[in-house]
Amino acid sequence: MLQHHFTFTKNTVTRLTFAIVLVSFLLSTFVSLWSLSVMSRRNTRELSRMMAARIYDSISSELNEPVTLGLAMARDSFLIKALQNEKNVPEAESTAAFQEYLSGIRDGFRYESVYVISDATRRYYNFDGLSKIVDPEHDEHDYWYGQFLNKHTDYDLDVGFDEQSQDTWAVFVDTAIRDRAGTFLGVCGVGMHMHQSHDLFLSLEKEHQVKIMLLDTAGQIQVDTEEGRLLTRYENDLKLSPSGDYVYHDLGGGKIAVSKYLEKLDWYLVVESDGSGIQEETFNMILLNIALFVFIMIILILTLRIISMRTAALTNASLRDQDTQLFNRRAFEEEKARLMANALDENFVYAIMDINGLKTTNDTLGHAAGDELIRGTADCLRKCFGRYGKIYRIGGDEFAAMLHISESQLDQAREELNKAVAEWKGELVDKLSISCGYASAREFPSENVADLSRISDERMYAEKTEYYRRTGIKRRKT
Repeated sequence: MLQHHFTFTKNTVTRLTFAIVLVSFLLSTFVSLWSLSVMSRRNTRELSRMMAARIYDSISSELNEPVTLGLAMARDSFLIKALQNEKNVPEAESTAAFQEYLSGIRDGFRYESVYVISDATRRYYNFDGLSKIVDPEHDEHDYWYGQFLNKHTDYDLDVGFDEQSQDTWAVFVDTAIRDRAGTFLGVCGVGMHMHQSHDLFLSLEKEHQVKIMLLDTAGQIQVDTEEGRLLTRYENDLKLSPSGDYVYHDLGGGKIAVSKYLEKLDWYLVVESDGSGIQEETFNMILLNIALFVFIMIILILTLRIISMRTAALTNASLRDQDTQLFNRRAFEEEKARLMANALDENFVYAIMDINGLKTTNDTLGHAAGDELIRGTADCLRKCFGRYGKIYRIGGDEFAAMLHISESQLDQAREELNKAVAEWKGELVDKLSISCGYASAREFPSENVADLSRISDERMYAEKTEYYRRTGIKRRKT
């Protein structure tokens, strides 16, 4: 049947499209996973650099923030003027001004240690007021101040104990304060306690299964999750490069390390790995690819299903009669054309039906009554013949059916149709009468569908003539 052939073609195209997309996606996924696996085995160096980059991005903002804050404090006009006028105001008034200023910094940025040291008076101010007088020559806790002066740098990072917090390990960002002429006025800065970076480093180490530390240019460990390793020399002799690139180091025994110079801190980020973290990450990426593949395939199947159903619905609508929902003339002609190209099986039956007196009903009772006769005929035909084949409305009052039905089933269906027609009663019309003609391949085995159509049409008109003769109703030309 052309309609069936059309549907078959649509289904074939849909299946072929799905197969092509599926194979293409499988191939691309396979290639991706294979490439990922090869990259994992052969390019561990690049994967390590990628992982170090992710870690660098995670910690750079937290580690750079205190440097940025220290530089901002050193350029604060209030702080510069306060140090320039320090000797001209009473000590209590100067202390109160510095205390208020540093308390604001501490409350706003949540640092445990915020301080200013006047080079003129060597007073050490913090958010509690005047803490002490710095004496780098005699007090070992102040030795750092003398070292900072000798470096002649804008800022420096120093790891040590915070006396104000019960000798807690901290990273201090010491920043030089100078006036517009470049005269050195003192030092300001913040202290970031190790526990602040410890939690971040620990979470990153757990997530990536690596060891993270920060080394100074001499190879000493400045930040580490193991407090006992602080200020000790790193056990591996790395060729650290200040280029800013990620540098790969083979530590032997399957261990690797990636280092990167942190310019603002003048330290090096070092990430150690034994490869297991990379393997797990690769495995997770493979699982992600598989999950993505499954998700896309589900979406693809659902999309193709919806498109197929929508196409079928549109196709079906174009082949249906809108008034009766039976197949229309187009579907009828396509079916006949298909059957003309194929041999008929012996159970094939061609039937044609015509409503008696439809024009008279239209003329006397109106077209609404005529439409009621048409729908009533469709309902009777659908009820009696629908399970055996397809029923068509091929004209105003003309219907056809192409059935695959045995002889005994046909006899029974015809009786059911006669009974259904006799019992039918509408709201506008009291009764229904139709004339039918049947021709089967069993009865005419050598005839094709066109011949059966002609024979059944002749039989239908013979029955219609007999109907008008029997009832005495004058036949109207339609």
